[in-house]
Amino acid sequence: MLIEWKQRQKNGLAELNIKQTRDQFLFTYCDRQGNLNQRLHTDYLNYRMKSIHHRHPNLKPCSPHKLRHTTATLAKLHGMSLEKISEALTHSNIGTTRVYVNANNVVDLTPANFAYDNLNKNGRGDSVGTLVGISTKKDTHKNVDAL
Repeated sequence: MLIEWKQRQKNGLAELNIKQTRDQFLFTYCDRQGNLNQRLHTDYLNYRMKSIHHRHPNLKPCSPHKLRHTTATLAKLHGMSLEKISEALTHSNIGTTRVYVNANNVVDLTPANFAYDNLNKNGRGDSVGTLVGISTKKDTHKNVDAL
């Protein structure tokens, strides 16, 4: 979906004689003075995301900052180096990037434990635990990856 959006954005900007570069912001607008391709302010994005949450209270709250963390984590899970992620996020210290990347070496939660915990929250942990041969008691699923 993001690739499709970037292509649409590129086509739209080309119609305005604006060349898309690597530094192109994902979400832009035309301000009141008629300046094209201005980046959206974080406050506006926060406002819009909160309004979505109010209309759909079943969704977890989200913010542009949380999306930065998610993007960094997904990039790491798909093999991007911390150095490249740090550069993309314009962090001056790679330690900051480590905090952003919620991976095994930063947060002590493996993908299997994450999935298991979320299944338990949804009330489906008993059947999953039985299926894989483990107990569904809270303290017995610490190392699901060993299975």
